[in-house]
Amino acid sequence: MPRLLQKLLTSPPPGLHRKSRIRRLLPFLAAAAAVIGLAPFLLAPQGSAAPVTQARSIVYDPGPAHRCESVSHESTGASTDAVTSGCPALDQPERVDAKCTWFPYAGRFGHACPAWRFVTINWGRDRFRQYPGYDHQVQGQDRAPLTLVMQNNARHAGDCKLHEVAFSYEYVGSSLRRNPVTHQPYNFADGRLTVSYDAYVRQTGGFACPEKRAILTTDLIYMANGRKNVISVVHYDPGRFAGLGRSGLLWFNGCSLGCRIAVAGSPVKPGRTTHLSVDFTALAAKYASWLGGTVPTASQIEAVQVVNSTKGADLEGRVSHADVRLTPRRSAPGAQSPATSTNSEG
Repeated sequence: MPRLLQKLLTSPPPGLHRKSRIRRLLPFLAAAAAVIGLAPFLLAPQGSAAPVTQARSIVYDPGPAHRCESVSHESTGASTDAVTSGCPALDQPERVDAKCTWFPYAGRFGHACPAWRFVTINWGRDRFRQYPGYDHQVQGQDRAPLTLVMQNNARHAGDCKLHEVAFSYEYVGSSLRRNPVTHQPYNFADGRLTVSYDAYVRQTGGFACPEKRAILTTDLIYMANGRKNVISVVHYDPGRFAGLGRSGLLWFNGCSLGCRIAVAGSPVKPGRTTHLSVDFTALAAKYASWLGGTVPTASQIEAVQVVNSTKGADLEGRVSHADVRLTPRRSAPGAQSPATSTNSEG
């Protein structure tokens, strides 16, 4: 595209004097300039490497601090419970997406997607705020870190199915920013990826199923060699549903459809607010042999989630002060401490 502009400037039609030539070229220059403005989007290949040079949040709404959300029901594919009161504060051209016309918010740049979401698995909408059932609440004032409450009550559900309620930053342009250098989605390999938030968890009652599952995890979903990899970090597991394997590996799927592992993370004590910081880059290095090798350059970040997951158990989880950050590798902390936590009374 720059060559087109150069040709227009240096090879004018014969017989035009300078002023006339400029006037005749104005429409072409305007069109070329518009194309050049889009050139990074058009020319930068998917998965382009652009390591970050300074620490930065890669989500539009750290905290989150704005009520600009919806609920995704993975079992049915439905989206419900849209809230848009906080969306105007997040208006940016990069967040416009014609695929989000289902979300009832159009800002001054066009239709935008929710900035974050609750996600449910194996709960029908008829079980919202019922028992057994699920609930999600947002507490606090806009423009301050909100507290997200996820209630997942399956102890008397009458089945031993997996039930989940999660908080999720997902989708480029919705929750996740683009790399300002390539204008493409951030890659896991672009820097040291750290997820931090304040967590609270509390189980009530016991277990009704043989698999004693009542866990809170931090999950990273990213692309690797054309498939989705998932790293799940377990912070709360009173039932010890997965035995502790070597080096903290709890579970491994064999990489049949992308690699998925669950590993032990910093613990969250019930009834206490715990600040968590998970260094996913260190974890990916530590468990590389279970993740298909080192993180490839093309490793688009798909989602970061905090998941309340149960089978035959009642579990409440809360999240606040969440952020997802990339820092330059050379200035980031070493891989010896992939997860840290501090506790306070909740």
